[in-house]
Amino acid sequence: MNVIEFNVWLDNIFVAIYIGVLLFLGWHFTMFILKGRFRKSFIEGHWPEHDSRPPKLPKFMHATHMFSMIILGATGMYLRFPYFSGGREFMRGTHFVFMTIVIVVLIWRVWYAFRSKTNADWREFAVGKVDIATIGGVLKYYGYLSNDKPHVAKYNVMQKMCYILFLVMMVAMAFTGLALLKFEIPLLGVTPSYLLVGWWLGRLVGDAATALWYTRMFHYVLNWAFIIMSTVHLYLAFSVDVPCALDFFGLKELPVNPDAHGHGSYDDTPEAPVDRPSSGPSDTVPAPEPVM
Repeated sequence: MNVIEFNVWLDNIFVAIYIGVLLFLGWHFTMFILKGRFRKSFIEGHWPEHDSRPPKLPKFMHATHMFSMIILGATGMYLRFPYFSGGREFMRGTHFVFMTIVIVVLIWRVWYAFRSKTNADWREFAVGKVDIATIGGVLKYYGYLSNDKPHVAKYNVMQKMCYILFLVMMVAMAFTGLALLKFEIPLLGVTPSYLLVGWWLGRLVGDAATALWYTRMFHYVLNWAFIIMSTVHLYLAFSVDVPCALDFFGLKELPVNPDAHGHGSYDDTPEAPVDRPSSGPSDTVPAPEPVM
């Protein structure tokens, strides 16, 4: 298989996967309506329990990343499939600008997670034994096998895993993106491409040109992975997990659970009263009258 045939094969595979993802999400949203969750959420206003109120700075960084990744995905696809003429230089420049924004904000967000004096929130993304134990319950909830949504932390275990995966992918995307740059670095006299992959990967695969091709293919695969994951993320945020989206964008103030993290559910049936032992005269049993 030559390079052109491999590229066509890769394009066809990912287009087929993406179409499959869209069809699955269409089925999932149909079940969202048929199972009554759409009615309970968007019509009756009974949202699943929600217990987070994100600070403004992480919300800003997340929104910046989201917008930038959409631009990167669109410009990256144009560079792969130039569907109109004369735009390659503009698209490449735009891609480079938003790549820089993503890298800067990524470094800022990681620093904030570990070093912020007011909200070092890295523990909120850590996956522990308690989270692992809820994987089955979370999958049942999203698969409409249960209306109970295990929620033992600010984010459920699937959200945590996706955010960690996003972080790893963004680092890999930044590295391979920088490795595709071919301008000469002042004083060093070499290109970022040679500095990051050419000199070492080139020795492993034969030469620097082949190393660059592998890097470009990996970058392209990551681009598709981001498009697929972002599509699923946006769908869940504005359907099943809409309380988080509304709260994130400040469109609806949702009640915050003051207790420890627990289970979110669409079941709005009031709880039965709980009998409690009394420590004094009861409100329903009259106290003895004083003797005259």
